[in-house]
Amino acid sequence: MKKLLLLNIFILLVILAGCEKDYLERVPTSSLAEKDLLSTVGGNHTLLHGIHRSTYAFYSSHDRFGQKAVDMAVDLLGEDYYQSERGYGWFVAWYQYLDHRNINSANLEWVWSYYYDIIDNANIILANIDAASDAALKTSEVQFIKGNCLAYRAFSFYQLVQLYAQRYDISGTNTHPGIPIYTEPTQEGKARSTVAEVYTQINKDLDDAIELFTTSTFSRANVSELNLRVAQGIKARVALTTGQYAVAEEMAKASRTGHALVPAAKYGYGWNKADNTEWMWGAVLITEQQTSYASFFSHIDPYFGGYATLGNHKLASTAVYDFMSATDERKKTFRTIAGKPRVGRKFTGNGGYDATGQSNWTNDYLYMRSAEMYLIEAEAIARQGGRDVDAQKALFDLVSKRDPSYVQSILTGEDLIQEILMQRRCELWGEGFRFFDLKRLNLDLNRENLGHTSSLWNAAGYFAAGDKNFVFLIPKQEMDANPKMVQNEL
Repeated sequence: MKKLLLLNIFILLVILAGCEKDYLERVPTSSLAEKDLLSTVGGNHTLLHGIHRSTYAFYSSHDRFGQKAVDMAVDLLGEDYYQSERGYGWFVAWYQYLDHRNINSANLEWVWSYYYDIIDNANIILANIDAASDAALKTSEVQFIKGNCLAYRAFSFYQLVQLYAQRYDISGTNTHPGIPIYTEPTQEGKARSTVAEVYTQINKDLDDAIELFTTSTFSRANVSELNLRVAQGIKARVALTTGQYAVAEEMAKASRTGHALVPAAKYGYGWNKADNTEWMWGAVLITEQQTSYASFFSHIDPYFGGYATLGNHKLASTAVYDFMSATDERKKTFRTIAGKPRVGRKFTGNGGYDATGQSNWTNDYLYMRSAEMYLIEAEAIARQGGRDVDAQKALFDLVSKRDPSYVQSILTGEDLIQEILMQRRCELWGEGFRFFDLKRLNLDLNRENLGHTSSLWNAAGYFAAGDKNFVFLIPKQEMDANPKMVQNEL
């Protein structure tokens, strides 16, 4: 895996935070700087901040800016989110189903490395923190740091196995190839574990993280750090994917505790600041850390002054737009701009420069919010059967906060599930979920008659459920470096 040629992200981000270089030679664990950081609890916490920083750092290209770059690429693989034109070319190859099916793609390799670097750095902290000189004096902080590392590792494995392996089949044995599992620092590449084994590790890490967060009394500084609610939220996502619907319901309910939904009138504020109770997990950026054109808001906000403003707008499919009523605040975030319909203004923020010429491009990044948990709860209840009224109520509790005219659904069974899934598409537009949902539900990709710019499709207008194109290829760098690696179907 990438570990054979690994940069150490926390050294890159903590010691050289102002550098825009993507890769560095790995600093050996015997280095004085790393030893000093690992020798105290505070030093380990600083290294954890390096992992947080990696989720919104600049990675040498304007379409690689951490987690939101992955979210955008994944959304462009679905049918509800698309670009209006080629523009400067950013993300077009994702939309065309080319980047993730090209073993030589730098973007394909970057996604693989991005998550495995997080895993590696989490493993380094987990392997050293208990031996820190003051660990016995700071037990709660140690538990908090370890909980963060385990949750990050679980989240990264979860993202990777959904991208680089065939889907989890809730009615199957899932013995097909997954991804390599690394739970300790190593430079040696491993073979691919089965999908079932990967999910076993994911759930173990999440359960251990939840236990640590429950025991710890240490409070996070802000939503950039993970906590009990975030770990429960990831667990809810995983349980929904694997068909553990009772667990998904339980975790979704628990995770949103303390995270009230925004009122309908405030839905369109821009989702750009973490001072919102609905945010469960995100990244709080400061001016020195914003990445200007190479940022999520540059690519999605039509008024930011970045690539979207230059014409490469992000549009909603007609399926999503037409489903929402005229009184739905979510629908009001889409506008006709420069003659293009359904341009998304859900994510808007500061952009460009102020009157004094100072940069004004700093915005926070959203990774998880409580609205998603209502949708997980509603779907999980509906799929358990016999509790349609409970599922209807969970859905109403969310949608009525978006659309004051919404009336609680009276649909039942599969019809209710389909309504929940449509509300999910509307609510989570632009947040990186639709491709994963197509895959977990074993649905076709069909972009026909949804308003897409067909000239950008190439061969990506339709793929049947289970098609090999739903699976990312293993990057060539990994294939060359790891003799135990086996490629996906080409």
